[in-house]
Amino acid sequence: MRIRPAAITLALLAVVAGLAAAAAVPSSAAASGKPCWEQVIDDWLDNGTIDGHYKAACYQQALKHVPEDLRDYSNITDAISAALSGSLGQSTGTGTGTGTDNGNTTGGGNSSNADPTSGPNRKQQAVPTQSLYSQGINHLGTTKASSIPVPLLVLAGLGALLLVSAAGLAAHKRLKARPGPPA
Repeated sequence: MRIRPAAITLALLAVVAGLAAAAAVPSSAAASGKPCWEQVIDDWLDNGTIDGHYKAACYQQALKHVPEDLRDYSNITDAISAALSGSLGQSTGTGTGTGTDNGNTTGGGNSSNADPTSGPNRKQQAVPTQSLYSQGINHLGTTKASSIPVPLLVLAGLGALLLVSAAGLAAHKRLKARPGPPA
C-alpha cells in the first residue's frame, strides 16, 4: 500500500499543531508559583486598575520590577503607589481640606482637592465595551506580564508551517525518485 504525500504532510501538520497547542497551554502549577509582584502587575494589565489586595512588600517589589516601557508610557507606577498607600492606611494626598496652618484653622467642609468621586451629585462613569479584536486578544491569554506576545506567536506559527511544507516537499521528492515496483 502506497501512502500519498498529501497524507504525510497532513499528518505532520497535525502533529506539529498538537505539539504547539500543548506548549501554548499554561500549566496551573506555573501560574500558582508566580511571585506576588508579578501578580500585582498582571492585575493592573488586566484592566488598568489594581483590583486585588496584596501585601505592602508586593507593591514595593512590583514598583522595582515594572518593565521600562510600562513605566514610561502608562500610569502603572501611580496605580501601584496608590494601592501601596491604601494598603498602608495612608492618605494619597486628597483630603477634606481641613487642617491647621500655624495654629489657625484653615478650610472646612469640601474643598477643591476633595475626592472627586464623593458627593451626592457624582455619577459613576461606565467602562466602554471592548472591541471584538481586544476581546479576542484577551481570550488568547497574552495580556499577562509573563505571556508570549501575539506577533511572536504568529511568527512561530508561520515558521512551523514553512517547516512542515518543506518536509512535505522533501518527502514528495524522495517518493517520486524511488523506482517503481517491477512489472
